[in-house]
Amino acid sequence: MAEPIRVLVTGAAGQIAYSLLYSIAKGDVFGKDQPIILVLLDIPPMLPVLDGVVMELQDCALPLLREVIPTDKVEVAFKDLDAAILVGSMPRKEGMERKDLLKANVAIFKTQGAALDKYAKKTVKVLVVGNPANTNCLIASKSAPSIPKENFSCLTRLDHNRARSQVAIRVGVSSDKVKNVIIWGNHSSTQYPDVHHATVDLHGKEVAAYDAVKDDTWLKGDFISTVQQRGAAVIKARKLSSAMSAAKAICDHMRDIWFGTPDGEFVSMGVYSTGNSYGVAEDLMYSFPVMIKNKSWKVVDGLAINDFSRGKMDATAAELIEERDTALSFLGGYIVRRVQRAGGDIQALLDSKLNRGGLNAGMTEFQEKLRQQHENSMHQELEKLLSTTKGVEAENSRKDFEGFKQLFHRFLQVKGPSVDWAKINRPPEDSIQPYERIHAKGLPEAIAASLNKLAVVKLNGGLGTSMGCKGPKSLISVRNENTFLDLTVQQIEHLNKTYSTDVPLVLMNSFNTDEDTKKILQKYTHHRVKIHTFNQSRYPRINKESLLPVATNMGLTGENGEAWYPPGHGDIYASFCNSGLLDKLLSEGKEYIFVSNIDNLGATVDLHILNHLMSQPADRRCEFVMEVTDKTRADVKGGTLIQYDNKLRLLEIAQVPKAHVDEFKSVTKFKIFNTNNLWISLPAIKRLHEQNTLDMEIILNPKTLDGGLNVIQLETAVGAAIKCFDNALGINVPRSRFLPVKTTSDLLLVMSNLYSLEAGSLTMSEKREFPTTPHVKLGSSFTKVQDFLRRFESIPDMLELDHLTVSGDVTFGKQVALKGTVIIIANHGDRIDIPAGAMLENKIVSGNLRILDH
Repeated sequence: MAEPIRVLVTGAAGQIAYSLLYSIAKGDVFGKDQPIILVLLDIPPMLPVLDGVVMELQDCALPLLREVIPTDKVEVAFKDLDAAILVGSMPRKEGMERKDLLKANVAIFKTQGAALDKYAKKTVKVLVVGNPANTNCLIASKSAPSIPKENFSCLTRLDHNRARSQVAIRVGVSSDKVKNVIIWGNHSSTQYPDVHHATVDLHGKEVAAYDAVKDDTWLKGDFISTVQQRGAAVIKARKLSSAMSAAKAICDHMRDIWFGTPDGEFVSMGVYSTGNSYGVAEDLMYSFPVMIKNKSWKVVDGLAINDFSRGKMDATAAELIEERDTALSFLGGYIVRRVQRAGGDIQALLDSKLNRGGLNAGMTEFQEKLRQQHENSMHQELEKLLSTTKGVEAENSRKDFEGFKQLFHRFLQVKGPSVDWAKINRPPEDSIQPYERIHAKGLPEAIAASLNKLAVVKLNGGLGTSMGCKGPKSLISVRNENTFLDLTVQQIEHLNKTYSTDVPLVLMNSFNTDEDTKKILQKYTHHRVKIHTFNQSRYPRINKESLLPVATNMGLTGENGEAWYPPGHGDIYASFCNSGLLDKLLSEGKEYIFVSNIDNLGATVDLHILNHLMSQPADRRCEFVMEVTDKTRADVKGGTLIQYDNKLRLLEIAQVPKAHVDEFKSVTKFKIFNTNNLWISLPAIKRLHEQNTLDMEIILNPKTLDGGLNVIQLETAVGAAIKCFDNALGINVPRSRFLPVKTTSDLLLVMSNLYSLEAGSLTMSEKREFPTTPHVKLGSSFTKVQDFLRRFESIPDMLELDHLTVSGDVTFGKQVALKGTVIIIANHGDRIDIPAGAMLENKIVSGNLRILDH
C-alpha cells in the first residue's frame, strides 16, 4: 500500500468540515488504497469541539485513516502537506461592509499562504473554499512565492454542480447525463453559469443543452439567477449555509485534481488567469472550464463566446479586479498605491511585505482580527435581541448580557489548556483538613450566634427531565412523599427551632424553574424559615458555526424554546450580587453562605465546620471552604483540589491535557474530589465582584438541538473560584455528606431502609454493619421515575446489599430482600418477576422468570 499523504482541512470544527472529513478519510477523494493523515486546524476556542470531531473519526474505524492531528498551530498544521483544503475564513456578518470582510480575510490567507510557503511540500495542491474564495486564493498564492501558482485553485465546483442539477431537473434526466457546463468568474452573485457548450444525454443521444431545454428565456434568466442565488436560498431555508453540497463539491474538485477529468469532459475551477485565451484580465483567480491530467489543469481554449456571454464574463471579472485591488491595498497600504502610480516593482514589494515579521506575528494578527470580528458581531446581535423587549425584563437581560459578554470575550481569548501539568502540585497538608480534626474541637455554647450569621443557598436551576419528570428537579418526591425542597425546608426549620435562630433559605433558580418553584413556596408560609429566591442569568446558546446567538428575540417559546440556557452554577456570584440579595443579607448581619446542590441529600448544615469558620481570627478568616471526600472508582471524573501557582485550585477533568487524563482519574494520586458543598464569605464575594477579579475557567459544553443544530454553551463552576479567595481551605468530610440523587439508581438507595429520616435529614441506618453505600445500577427500563415506581411494589430490604445490577424487563414484589451481590438480567423479549418475600443473596438471575396469578 502507498505511503500516507498529509491532508489539511482548516475551519475543521465547522459544519462543512463535519460533512467533508468522513469522505476524505474513507477514500472517496484520494483513492481507496491511499492511507491518509488528517490534519485539522481551527482557532483555539474551537479546540474542545475539534476533540469531539476527532473522537467521531476514530469511532468510524476507517482503515485508511492512519492519524488525526487536531491543532491551532500553523507550524504543525502546514508541515509536509500533500493537500490543503482551506475551508476556514471570516464569514460575512449582517451589517459588515465588503471591504471589512476582505480586510479580515487578507490577514487569514496571508498567514496561511506564508505557512504553506514555509512548511508544506512544494508540490502541495491547495483548494481555497472560504469566501470570498477567489480573492482569498489569490492572496494565499501571492503569500507562497515558492509554490507554483498553478497549485492553487478555488472552489466553483459547487456552482458547477448546481448548474448541472438545474439543467438535469429541467430536462428530466439524472445529473450525470449533463456535462460541460461552465462557471465563469467569481464565486459570488456575479458568476456566470454558461450552458452554451454543455450537452445532455437524451435516450443515448448527445444533444446540445439549449436544444434539450428548449427554453432560451429560462436559460438566460431564471436558470442563471437560481444558480447565482442558490447559496442565499439555502441559508434562508435552513438558517445555515450549504454544508453537505459544499463538502460534495470539495470532494469532486480534489478527486479530479488527483485522478484527472474524463476524456472529452471539462469542469469549472477557479485558477490563475495569466495567459488565458478569453481576454480575462491577468493576475486573478478566475473560474474557467478546465481539463486535468497528471494533477495539472489546463484551461479549455477555443470555445466560442457570444456577446451575451462576453458581457457576463466581463462583469464578474470587473468584480474580481475590484476585490483584488482592495485586498492588495490591505497588504501593502499606501506604499502599494504609490508604487503602482510610479510603475515600480509591486510584486517585489509584496513579497517582502508578506514575509516580513514572521509567521507567528501573522497568525497572531489573524487571530486577533478574527476575535474582534466575532466579538463585534456578537455585541450587535445582543443589542438586536434586547430591542425585542422592554421594561424590567430589558433591564435584567442587559445585566445578564454584560456577564455573557465578559464570558464570550474570555472564550475568544483562550489559547490552550488552562493548566500546565508540570506546575501541578499536591496541596500542602494543612490546606486540606480532615473532618475529624474539625469535629474534635467540639461546639461552644454560643453556636446559635454563629448560626445567625449563616444563610443556606441551594442551587435550584435544574429540571427533572433526566429522570423523566417535568418541572424543577427539586419538586420530585424522594422519601415518604417529601420532595428535595420539602426536606431542605425541614432541615433548616429544625435548626431554627432547636437553636432559636434565624437561618434563611436562599434558592438560586433558573428561568426554567423559577415560576414553578415560587408557586410551591406558598405552602411553606407558616414554617419557621425565611425563603428568598433569585434567578441565575439567562445566556444565549451560540451557533457553533457562526459563533452568534441562535435566538431571534428574547422570548422563551416557539422557535426560541431551545435558544437559552442557565450558565452553570459559577454564575451564582454575579447573579447573587445583581439581585440585591447579597447586600440584604449583609445588612442583616450574615457573614457566610453554605452552598450546595439541592439534590445532594447529604449536604446539611454542619455546626462543626461553621464553628471552625467563625472561630478564626478576623485577619486570618477563611473566605472559602470546599468540602471534599475520598474518591472511589465511581468518582474518577470528579474535580479535585491541587496546588497551582501557590494557590489552592479546583482541577476539573475538562482542563486536563489528554495525555494525563488517566493519571487524573487515578485514585492513588488524586485521592479526593469536590462534593460541591461550599462555605463562602459574603463580604469576600462582594469585594471580588466589585473588583471584577473572580476568575473561573470556562467550561465549553457542546449541545445538539432537537432540529439538529449544533450549539455551544459557555459555563462556569462555582468551586472554580476558590483560587480567588483568601485563606481557602479544603475539609475532607465523611462520604455521608455526599448523597446526590442524579438517577433512579440513587433514588432507590435513599428510599430504602439503608437510611432513616429525621427532621429532613437522612442518616445511614445503625443496623447496617459497614458504612459504605452499595453500588446500584438500574437499566434503562428504570430511568423514568414513573417506570421506576411501577416496577417496585415496595422498596426492597437493602441493609446487607453490596452490589445490585438490574437490566431489562424486571419487576419486584413486596418485601423482597437483597444481600451481597445481586445481578438480575432479563434479555430482550424476556421478563423477570421477583416474587413477593423473595430473598436473593449473592445471586445471578437471568432468562425468563414470570409469576402468574391463577
